[in-house]
Amino acid sequence: MKVSAVLVAATAATASAFAPAATNARSGATELNIAVAGKVAGVRKSISTLTKDNFSSTLTEIEPFLTQEAGRTIYTKSLRRINVQAKALGVEVPAGYAKEAKCTQKRRERQDAYCKAKAEEAEAAAAEAAEAEAAAADAEVEAAADVEVEAEAAAEETADEPALVEA
Repeated sequence: MKVSAVLVAATAATASAFAPAATNARSGATELNIAVAGKVAGVRKSISTLTKDNFSSTLTEIEPFLTQEAGRTIYTKSLRRINVQAKALGVEVPAGYAKEAKCTQKRRERQDAYCKAKAEEAEAAAAEAAEAEAAAADAEVEAAADVEVEAEAAAEETADEPALVEA
């Protein structure tokens, strides 16, 4: 009886040893990650195989991926790699190539808002400076008028007093 209990326990332990382990729900090998990795690999491969002949056509093929699907890191690395390849081949990347990327949209919006706020601040500062300059000019005109009035008053006083003649 004791032998059979040990035998049952041993078989239960060995059977559970061959059971599949619980999978991690956040594993990196999901279908979505494989699909994106395949696209990224294709884009990187096409960037590394750029030549003068296929430069513009390859950029046209890559641009939709860079503007719509690529994340910020892949986007910046890809643009850097494209620029390095362009410099090595002696060609230029078109101005504004892939600048309207989805991954940089929020950053561009924040930058635009910041630039607008700074422009408004500069306009307000310029308006205040113009007002201060106008006020200073008005004060200068008033001061000049006061000096003239005082000079006229002093001239009238000296004209009203009889001149003292020394004998």
